[in-house]
Amino acid sequence: MTPSLTLARFLTLFLVRRVLRRGALQVPLVRWTLVVVIVMAVVALFAFGVVTLRQLIVDPEMLRPLLRVAGAAVPLWVVALFTLVRILFLKSGDLVELTYCLPITNRARMLGFMLFEALLVGGGLVLILGALICGSLSIGGPGVLDDITTCLLMPAVVAYLLASAYYLALERMLMRLRLARLRSFLVPIVLAATLVALYAWVSSQSEAVLFASVGQGTHFALPLVFADIAEAQGLLLATLCWLAAVVLAAAIVLVVNPRSFEPTRRFAAAPRLLGGSEFGAYFDAHLRAIETMTVYGLALAGSYALLLLDIALPPFLLLAVTVQSVYAYVSTEPLRACGPRRHDPLVRYLLLLGPQLVAFLLCAVPTGVMSAVTGIDIVSILAVVGFGVVNIVVLTLAGITFPPEKGNPFSVVVGVVTTGLATGALLLGTNLLGLPAWASITALIVIGVGAAALSLVGMQRIERTERHEVVVQSARKRGRRGRDPRRGGGDDVRVAHVLGRVD
Repeated sequence: MTPSLTLARFLTLFLVRRVLRRGALQVPLVRWTLVVVIVMAVVALFAFGVVTLRQLIVDPEMLRPLLRVAGAAVPLWVVALFTLVRILFLKSGDLVELTYCLPITNRARMLGFMLFEALLVGGGLVLILGALICGSLSIGGPGVLDDITTCLLMPAVVAYLLASAYYLALERMLMRLRLARLRSFLVPIVLAATLVALYAWVSSQSEAVLFASVGQGTHFALPLVFADIAEAQGLLLATLCWLAAVVLAAAIVLVVNPRSFEPTRRFAAAPRLLGGSEFGAYFDAHLRAIETMTVYGLALAGSYALLLLDIALPPFLLLAVTVQSVYAYVSTEPLRACGPRRHDPLVRYLLLLGPQLVAFLLCAVPTGVMSAVTGIDIVSILAVVGFGVVNIVVLTLAGITFPPEKGNPFSVVVGVVTTGLATGALLLGTNLLGLPAWASITALIVIGVGAAALSLVGMQRIERTERHEVVVQSARKRGRRGRDPRRGGGDDVRVAHVLGRVD
């Protein structure tokens, strides 16, 4: 375990030094503002959950059925978060390659990365279950802690370890079949299919668990096994059984962990649809990434499955493909390096954004048609497509502001959370105020135009920094060396002054 902890510290040091010193996160004011906004959003979410739960439940006796129904769905939430985090980590191949020079085994490497995965999955579970736990404690007091522990926390830990073992076994099988380089294509498909099957199983359990918890019949649900043991034999025996399950699941993780690592193939061999033009090169850089092709394929396949099942839903699956916009700026860096001054900033930004919009609209046509066939009106379809277009613009800004260097998932999470908070707060405000639909459309247009303008400014700033036209230094250094150039140490100020005249 010691090499894994050493690797985790190494990765933490890398992320602090590189991630927090590039993009907007290098500014302390931005970092602390972001922390304050996130904390305020989480507190508001928990407070909203407490108020809502207290309005629905008055009798503390009703908390137990609610917690048991929520506990039956905990594995579904864990697998959903694990799938999302695992897909994010699939793009961090460059980050993994940084550890090749370290004298550690592949098992220690995987365990070191699992610590970061567990951190992200745990944070997601806190956001999902935090409001329920806070509301339950406000109604039932400390007496409900036993049910919270056995129904929610214990199954969550075991479910995460089993999900990790399942993924590692899948990775080992791909290596045995010599398909490990295609894991970016195969793993999301297998995890998505597993998630759909788990959703169907949990949905069939909920009603039976609810009736059993209020005394109408009996039903055994595997996620509630620790709650059943605690109810029948006491919390101590349930805790011992949970510890035994954790040890067994951790042993399975160690056994099935592959002993070697094979790099992931990043791009698929596909024809150049738009020829050899510069726009075609940017289009290929976006579309030929295996992750992009996979998510587009899942969106189309999911829409077709909904059509076959005759389920009427707007084309929400289109929104999944917009997440790839976070990587758009970083993945096209080599193309801009060929001649960053050949075009003005607006053309460079359009070359970045245009291919994403073209690919999105090409996918929106068939998915929109399939959604319309199931009975969804054209206004609802256009609303989803319009939101997706704005989402691409906003997430492209997130990739510029918080560039995911070497595919690290933490910049992606920070960027998505930040843009989600800003866009969600604005749209939620228009809905709470009861404003008409045109107000929401205007708000989306304002968000898109503002994000595009900020993206232009951010791109110019990054490119000037890379050309050493902007002096980047810490606040401490500015305070020490920038006070008086005549006393020495003011070279940076003079350089900036000269470059300012050159510009």
